[in-house]
Amino acid sequence: MMTPSRQPHPVLRDVERLIQLEMEMTKFNNERSLYLKESHFTVTQIGGTTLLLDELSPLSSYYNRVIGFGPADLERLPEILGKYAASGIDPCFDLSPDRQTSEVAEALAAKGFVPRLQLAFLKHEFDKENLGLESSERAQSREGIHMAQVSNEAEALAFIQLIERSRGGDGSSLDEGMVKRKIRYYYRDDFRNYVASLGGEPAGMGSLFVRGDTGYLANDYTFPAYRNRGIQTSLIRHRLQTARKLGLKRVYTDVEFASVSHANMLKCGFELVYMNMFWMKTALPR
Repeated sequence: MMTPSRQPHPVLRDVERLIQLEMEMTKFNNERSLYLKESHFTVTQIGGTTLLLDELSPLSSYYNRVIGFGPADLERLPEILGKYAASGIDPCFDLSPDRQTSEVAEALAAKGFVPRLQLAFLKHEFDKENLGLESSERAQSREGIHMAQVSNEAEALAFIQLIERSRGGDGSSLDEGMVKRKIRYYYRDDFRNYVASLGGEPAGMGSLFVRGDTGYLANDYTFPAYRNRGIQTSLIRHRLQTARKLGLKRVYTDVEFASVSHANMLKCGFELVYMNMFWMKTALPR
């Protein structure tokens, strides 16, 4: 009698989807970045582990990440570290819970790595009941929140200026040539950007990254003067409505655990999938 093959746990399917989506997003973010004057971003596979490396951004833990490392590749750890050492980089190991065994932790600790950061990865599926989505447009209207998608070059330029404001700048430090080359990334069908306004003034921003039948909510930001007024919640619901209209099956996002963003995502129907741990030698900026 044949033993039926065991199906992977549903959460592990989400882990694999997120690993792939994270790699796609990182490559895309590197391409569209307005702040990397030079980049030499590469993606290398060693066993089941993917190495993201930008030798021209040695202090970036985001662009120098090891994804998918786990027990199956323990013997390849010296080779993996050697790839980064050749560029004078200490990478960030981006570990999902299924790969973070005691043996993996001991091996990383022996090389001087420690857990520095955790993120919660969440999922919203459209084959389940989507509480609050249908009424979000009415809620936005009632609260005076106006939602607009960035859809052309002029709107993209205004959006980039808002990004600069969110970083504490006034746009004067931006390279005009860089903006001209990269502006096309900010109004693509697979990378949709939205501005929420209140009283005619920009109040917040958010993005929807699309790959196949899956979306990812990213880059949520509410300007300080408009916080605690439902801006992020409106942005979340609007992007979920858009994702549903596009026929997406699911949408993921990441948040700091127990943050305001975490609470807002749960309120809009997201559920926790898993917590990731980032192992680094030093507390590098993401």
